[in-house]
Amino acid sequence: MSAATTSRPRLAALQPEASPEITLLDLVRAVSEECQTEAEVVATVLHLLASGRARLCGSFRAASLRDLCS
Repeated sequence: MSAATTSRPRLAALQPEASPEITLLDLVRAVSEECQTEAEVVATVLHLLASGRARLCGSFRAASLRDLCS
């Protein structure tokens, strides 16, 4: 396994009590590994962010969900 593969969080690791800080790119990559369609990826990412199960860090940390959807 490469360092990029081992350092990237898995979707299963996103527990509600943990609320990990994650980049938008890493979140999309982790969700993409579990989803079948782009629509499912978008819906899941938005749900994780809206529910507080994941928090963004990096460039998009201050972006609202509305900003991410437009």
